[in-house]
Amino acid sequence: MEFASLILAPLSPSPAAALRRPLLLGTAALLLALSAGVQAADAALKPVDQPAAELSARYPLETLTSVETANKALTDVADAKAEVEARDLEQRRACYQKFFVNHCLDIAKEQRRQAMKTIRPVDITANAFLRKDRADERDKALEVHDAAQPAEAAQKAQDQQAKELSNAEKVKQGTAKEKEVAANTRKHMGEADKRVADHNAKLQKAQQDEAAKASERAANVAAFERKAKESAARQKEVADNKAAKAKDLAAKKAAAAPAAPAAPAASTPPPASAP
Repeated sequence: MEFASLILAPLSPSPAAALRRPLLLGTAALLLALSAGVQAADAALKPVDQPAAELSARYPLETLTSVETANKALTDVADAKAEVEARDLEQRRACYQKFFVNHCLDIAKEQRRQAMKTIRPVDITANAFLRKDRADERDKALEVHDAAQPAEAAQKAQDQQAKELSNAEKVKQGTAKEKEVAANTRKHMGEADKRVADHNAKLQKAQQDEAAKASERAANVAAFERKAKESAARQKEVADNKAAKAKDLAAKKAAAAPAAPAAPAASTPPPASAP
């Protein structure tokens, strides 16, 4: 202890030394009390390297040979690092209550470095195993993939051939369908043209028949009018003949009859008297 020499050093018998002796004894007692308090506070702090030591004991490097163990180790590594950081923070806070602050901080820093150094092998080994396991899994997958390549290539070639045959058949069916559609179209177009021609012929014939009937009706009307005129002329001629014959007959009768005596003149009645 820094103050032990003060207590164990021989005292000078001089009067001045005799006067300083009680003061030195009080100061030493005070410093011893403070030192005891600091030691008690240090004893209450949790060791910084404890989480690292527990982790290293829990996971010997030769046991990190499974994915489950490696993943669990990495989880505990993270927890151990967090615990070391928390304890280091407590240590550094306690240093600011001591007289030799920088010396205390240097000690705390070294303790933290040693704890992280203890944790690092577990961290590195677990990560290395997981990387190797992932690489092995990729290699196995590639081997399976490479082994399946010939079969896949043959299957792809077969599928491609079947697809080409199917496409050729579809093209053939499409061509036949197009020809059938074209033939049906021409057929329907011919039938449509025939229907149009038949309709036009019927319409033309109807127009011709109508014109013939109109001409016939006009001729009939003209013949009827002519016959009516002829009938009227005959009737007039008959009537005229009858009238001429009757006149001749009357003249003959008049010429053949004797002359009749003259009839006496009828007396004229007297005029009626006025009332």
